[in-house]
Amino acid sequence: MPDSNEPKKETVRIAVSAQPAAAPSTAMPAGATPASPEKETARIAVLPDPPTKPAVQMKKTQPLIDLPPVETPATTVSVRPEPQRRIQQIPIPLCWALLAASAAVLILQIWNYLS
Repeated sequence: MPDSNEPKKETVRIAVSAQPAAAPSTAMPAGATPASPEKETARIAVLPDPPTKPAVQMKKTQPLIDLPPVETPATTVSVRPEPQRRIQQIPIPLCWALLAASAAVLILQIWNYLS
């Protein structure tokens, strides 16, 4: 059984009508080939760029809408301390300890990855 992937070879015949033989004229020299069609060259004129319009001046535009200023409510007592104060309340040795612990974990992860 032939493989289905192989292309099939088929012969197709096309019937071509016979061209009438042109009688050679006496003006053509003997052994010369029949005249071939002449090459034609299309000439396209390059159009100049269209004239540009002057810049539009926007004289009749509406003014932008001014929104009223946003009023913030006045608070007399702040319930939460400001973020700067919160950061200052954390003890410095605790920050260094957290940094050292995170560096140690990173080194252990790199060591496990490489080994």
